[in-house]
Amino acid sequence: MESEEGKFTAGKAQVLAFQIGTEESAVCGLPFRITVTGILFAVLLLLSSVSISGFLEGVKEQETLGEVSKLTVAAEQLSMRGEGSEIVLEIRIPRGVSVGFGTLPGREGNWPENADNYYIITGSKSTFYPAVASFSNREINGPLSLGPGRHNLLLSTKIEQGSGRLFVLISETGAD
Repeated sequence: MESEEGKFTAGKAQVLAFQIGTEESAVCGLPFRITVTGILFAVLLLLSSVSISGFLEGVKEQETLGEVSKLTVAAEQLSMRGEGSEIVLEIRIPRGVSVGFGTLPGREGNWPENADNYYIITGSKSTFYPAVASFSNREINGPLSLGPGRHNLLLSTKIEQGSGRLFVLISETGAD
């Protein structure tokens, strides 16, 4: 094996060889790259958790809306029949959700002006909906709120003497 500067021969083939230099700039940048990657991962994790949380609240709201629609449809039919009509039904409100009938969120003192509304509160989000029927509690003196769980409800209609307005009264009959 003969050797000239930078050239080696192996048999009849001549090979070029260069001295490998040690470039350490990549090693110096490694902690910075790891830090940036960690921060980006944390931001993506936070965004995905917020997105999943919002999605789950939306699912709970839709599930609750399906249950509440049983009540609102029955209330509408009772209102068309007039005073003295009654029906018993069961609804299930998911955990972490509350529902109010005959008011808007935070405006319970405005009953009976807002009696033809209901609302659903899921986590920090509250959504209100208009209704055809006017809602009240059993005593005809305010709105009614229901928390999570199974509720056996009695819906009945009665005309309030002061205003002559027909109300759908909602009262719990107790759990089986």
